[in-house]
Amino acid sequence: MKISDQLILVALALFVFIGCSNPTETQDAAGTDTALSPRLAAVAENLFQPASDYPFSITLSPVQTNYRLPAMHSFAFATYDGMWIILGGQIAGFHGTANDPPPFMRSVANDSLWLIDPVNGASYKAPVPPQLQAALTVTNPQYYQVGESLYICGGYTVSDVTQPRFNTTSNNLIRVDLPSYIQYVQSGGLSPSADQVFPMAIQNDFVRVTGGEMIIVNDDFYLVGGQNFEGVYSVGSTGDYTNAIRTFTLQQTGSEWSLGTMDSLVDPVNLHRRDINLVPYLSSDGLDEAIILGGVFTPEDLSYNNPVYITGLTAGTPAITVGRYEQSCNQYSCAVASMWIAPQVEGMIYALLGGITYKQYSPDSAGLVIGDNGVPMPFSNLVDIIVSDTDTLMELVQTPPQPLLPGYLGSNAVFIPMPQYVTDSYQNILDLSKVFADSTTTAATIGYMFGGILSEGPTSGTTPNGIVRTYANPVLYSVDLAFDVSNTQ
Repeated sequence: MKISDQLILVALALFVFIGCSNPTETQDAAGTDTALSPRLAAVAENLFQPASDYPFSITLSPVQTNYRLPAMHSFAFATYDGMWIILGGQIAGFHGTANDPPPFMRSVANDSLWLIDPVNGASYKAPVPPQLQAALTVTNPQYYQVGESLYICGGYTVSDVTQPRFNTTSNNLIRVDLPSYIQYVQSGGLSPSADQVFPMAIQNDFVRVTGGEMIIVNDDFYLVGGQNFEGVYSVGSTGDYTNAIRTFTLQQTGSEWSLGTMDSLVDPVNLHRRDINLVPYLSSDGLDEAIILGGVFTPEDLSYNNPVYITGLTAGTPAITVGRYEQSCNQYSCAVASMWIAPQVEGMIYALLGGITYKQYSPDSAGLVIGDNGVPMPFSNLVDIIVSDTDTLMELVQTPPQPLLPGYLGSNAVFIPMPQYVTDSYQNILDLSKVFADSTTTAATIGYMFGGILSEGPTSGTTPNGIVRTYANPVLYSVDLAFDVSNTQ
């Protein structure tokens, strides 16, 4: 059921009542009796209060670790058996818009396969197999995890290992067997064989994309947005945007894999985007959908601010609708915590953690302003809370007295949810009914933010305040969700 901007608060309020002593009884999409606890009901209701008043907040705090964490961004990521899997990416900061030093040098590429064991406090790495150097030493690839498999395609890379600078977009689609990957990296690359770790490698120009996003629903692969960038990067250069949602399947003949059915939904206006945040959406009727939040670059070299709602993924027939609401902040690819309220509540919550933003917070005006003193698209130190169904959107930007981020960070980072709080079917989506299962809970660590770009200020490079540097962020942050219940009893 779709609901208008004016009715979204009313629709959610119908599912809850604040201050009750007994759970609110409802039915989920399958007809099973479920209950919203008063605590979760309060969370749902209070998400819709003005930003200066609503009690819901997210805070990032640095975590001290006793093991080595690599500093990098724009990588592929998966989790398996409590381990964190990291491939590709860059170990330097923002590539910059000048050619001194030259950007996208191969020397700043991550050429190691990483494995982090946060439970036991250990990290491991192994070299990328020589035959897969160009395919896996990539920045900004598309990737998606399905069970024990991680699929990676595209990304900006080198045409061959003799090149000193990235100069092409990969046309490889690779499947990573995660249990074998863990054994391989822990052994330092000695065993099992690379063919067992990477049992499928396909070359096809249909997947020659960088800066887009991948999602897999049933057996259909979707590549959303992105571009094909050919040649070395220089100031003002751009790639060939796909302007599309590309759909394909896999087929196997003997031991050989190839792309099966290939199709494209092309919209050169609304899908001319890269470096988007593609967030999953679970509807109350059980359908898998998605929302495009933000992305760059418009003809004016700014962000796209209207969301694009994608339906039809479950049936293999994607369709798009462009939302009317204009997102204010955090339009560039960043760490996103996706939160499911409950089966009976139509709507999801997304916490966008930093990145690059159209508007930033100004202490002088105590409000949001466009750009950084005339410089467009600064790095962000904001948490942007978005609540949406697949028709409407509401935005709550955390500004003082709500907490800001501990720096200008989050761009091309990942959010890692706590396993005990994820939904039963989707390991990257938080289930708030689990977070607030205990009626006394008012705060919880819901996950971590790892990697990304850290900037010393909102605008990097040469500025009136001197040189502002950027780095691959070496700090791991806990992501803590809290709300003040003093007005919800």
